[in-house]
Amino acid sequence: MASAARHPRRSASTARGRSPAPAAPQRTGRALIRSTSDHRRVGWMRLGLLAAARITGPAVVEPARIVPDVELAAVAARSLVRAEEAAREWGVARAYGSYEELIDDPEIDAIYIATPAALHHRWTLAALHAGKDVLCEKPMAANATEAREMVDAAADTGRILMEAFHWRYHPLVAQIDDILRGDRLGTLRHVHGRFDLPEGHIPAGDIRWDLSLGGGALMDLGCYLLQWVRWAVGAEPEVTSAAAECPVPGVDGRFTSELAWASGVSGSIMCSMISTGPPDVRLELTGDSATANITNPLAPQHGARIEIRTGDHVEEFTVDGHDTTTYQHQLAAFVDAVSTRVPPLTSGVDSVATMALIDACYTAAGLAPRPSLAS
Repeated sequence: MASAARHPRRSASTARGRSPAPAAPQRTGRALIRSTSDHRRVGWMRLGLLAAARITGPAVVEPARIVPDVELAAVAARSLVRAEEAAREWGVARAYGSYEELIDDPEIDAIYIATPAALHHRWTLAALHAGKDVLCEKPMAANATEAREMVDAAADTGRILMEAFHWRYHPLVAQIDDILRGDRLGTLRHVHGRFDLPEGHIPAGDIRWDLSLGGGALMDLGCYLLQWVRWAVGAEPEVTSAAAECPVPGVDGRFTSELAWASGVSGSIMCSMISTGPPDVRLELTGDSATANITNPLAPQHGARIEIRTGDHVEEFTVDGHDTTTYQHQLAAFVDAVSTRVPPLTSGVDSVATMALIDACYTAAGLAPRPSLAS
């Protein structure tokens, strides 16, 4: 597996400057059509939303009001009624009652895919082969085999495929990188990632409890942790042990794993959808001189803190860019990648490596990797 690059590339600006929001859509036949002419600036990306998922609002719709060069052109759902509801709520011009119609729309340049993980493979391949660039929600696929096929398809078609690990594009990453590359910690010895959500936060019946749809704490929460520790060390680890607690057969509600790197660095992750405590999201980096504790590197816009402990002395640092969201930076990076045709940070071999590590963790815990969904 390829190394996880640690130095962030500058993404496109998220400065304000968008054109006014489109006029209210009107229903005509099977779609909602914008009632006014819209003369797009050259370079605008016409983005289609594949699946009217809850994450779509904060991840794409809200950032698109700030990030320049993005037009939300259409939304597709499993029914036309749901698609029309989403189009009205989000101010999107067209609504489609099937994913195929969105992919076949010649007015769409790129597609954001927010289906359950087990469906990412099918619809990403369809979009890529239709000539669309793709921003795919995390985790990339149900398993590493699917992820490799998706990455290969992007290479074969010459399209951009970006995995939506939004944390990777926030300025906080550069701050953590400075700590890692500086002499504050000394030689890195151990990395630990934790992501706990209280029991009930993800209710029974949610897709994240469905094995066939790619459910599980490791898939939904642990994928972030594995990315964090891979990025921090800058290399791929081996899984030395893992354990899962499965309230639903085959679906981990809690997952832990121990990791080891050839350099001698050790690591651990812990994630839970059934925690008895409050939400806990953090990354700990322990060197032979000091330990850095980063609270909420996932979404620093909601509050994040960097503490460096040297013996009994603790320093606290302000988080850069706390007034911008990880999703704004992610969307700007996607626009930049589509415009420049330069692959983004979360794509290609990095996505395959993350999925391969997830598969290895499940295997070490005595569980099978998430199954591919039968066509």
